Amino acid sequence: MSPVADLKDFVEPFLGHAIRGDASSAVRLTLDLVDQGASVESVIVDLLAAAQYECGQRWQRNDWGVADEHLVSGVTQRCLGAVANTVTPATPTGSVVVACAEGDWHSLPAQMFAEVLRSRGFAVAFLGASTPSDHVARLLVRDRPDAVTICCNLAPFFAGVSSVADAAHRTGTPVIAGGRALGSGPGRALRLGADAWAPDVSAAVATLCAWAGDRPCPSPDPTTFDGVAMILDLDSPQLASAALESMIASRPCMGGYNTEQLARTREDLALMVRFIAAARLVDDPSVLMEFLDWLNSVLGARGVPTAALVAGLEALAPLVDKADPKAGLLIRDALPQVSDDGQGHKASTQSNR
Repeated sequence: MSPVADLKDFVEPFLGHAIRGDASSAVRLTLDLVDQGASVESVIVDLLAAAQYECGQRWQRNDWGVADEHLVSGVTQRCLGAVANTVTPATPTGSVVVACAEGDWHSLPAQMFAEVLRSRGFAVAFLGASTPSDHVARLLVRDRPDAVTICCNLAPFFAGVSSVADAAHRTGTPVIAGGRALGSGPGRALRLGADAWAPDVSAAVATLCAWAGDRPCPSPDPTTFDGVAMILDLDSPQLASAALESMIASRPCMGGYNTEQLARTREDLALMVRFIAAARLVDDPSVLMEFLDWLNSVLGARGVPTAALVAGLEALAPLVDKADPKAGLLIRDALPQVSDDGQGHKASTQSNR
């Protein structure tokens, strides 16, 4: 049969099945595409991953809720397993362990990556979400793979990338790191202790093939960070609570917040601190700005003005500055960029989430 022209044309039909929880129809659609000549890799990348991306976009726009997102992800997981079972085992070209950053429970992107690697002829051990680094090390000593790949989807888990990378290096195993949180260049991955950065499977395969003839000998020394930034991440709940108290005291409009709105606001403030700490860990202010742009979009779709985000940053600034002046500078540099959207600072901070 001739191959399917464009698998992205099937994203909407797939999502139609998934949002109804109709896994059987979604699996049938996926396997039909393989039967029609589509490669396993293209089905995973151009259909399943594209559908997950669109699912996330609909949640961000507030078109779908968390339950919808989880429902679709569960169906996607079923389809990923089904299409992976169509791969014919072959003599492996290399052996790879695929892990998530310690603390990162978003395992579906890493699983997709693992299955595409498997379809490329590699023997793959996929460890799932947030495997403790010492347990990763035990497996590496036992199985002696050629490399470890670490997927990181959220910047607050940067330290988890280093934890796994350091564990791998203690066993002499080189590390490739990738994932959305690691950005569009190698800087963050290398700063976190990886030996290479891969934006996609093709780049990872190219690195693995290069290492087959000239494997790196990683140093067993641990990755070092500014300890103040690490403490800042640990103190994020306390800093968020203090900032919320400051906001309530200075903004009478917040007196009408209900318990859920207060909890959501405290959660957002804590996330801001964690992303500030992450930006400090890799010495990359764009980590914070990317998060603030995303959070502003999420809040705006739920009726929360940019002024609320600005108010939160202003409340955090003196508290963070006291704990870590370099982190405080990140907030001061970010504030003009966040507030430069014409909404001003006098809009209500009422949250409708």
